Amino acid sequence: MMNLPTSDMIESCSIAGPGFINVKLSTQWIAKRIQNMLRDGIDTWAPRLSVKRAIVDFSSPNIAKEKHVGHLGSTIIGDTIARMLEYSKVDVLRRNHVGDWGTQDIGELERFDGDDEFKERARKAVVAL
Repeated sequence: MMNLPTSDMIESCSIAGPGFINVKLSTQWIAKRIQNMLRDGIDTWAPRLSVKRAIVDFSSPNIAKEKHVGHLGSTIIGDTIARMLEYSKVDVLRRNHVGDWGTQDIGELERFDGDDEFKERARKAVVAL
């Protein structure tokens, strides 16, 4: 972390365990940005980005498994990134990726092994996806 460039925005950084870094924003930097926003208007606060269009792919729950609150994390992060880009006048294409369908119940499908009509309907359904 000693190699990180200095920034008026960052007050400090610390390691918070394997794979995690805490970044503390400077209260002076935040206060100055809020003052500028109040003085100049909220529309002037958004950064000007060189990107005109972006795709944000988020979520990835495994639909073959039971859902829980942990599945919301990437959805919230993805939505936040999309909103921040839209606020900065970027045309955002949102894609909610449905994760691995899994093979948890593959044994159940074996009973359809001899059903040619079912196989054809299933093939057409997959192609339609």
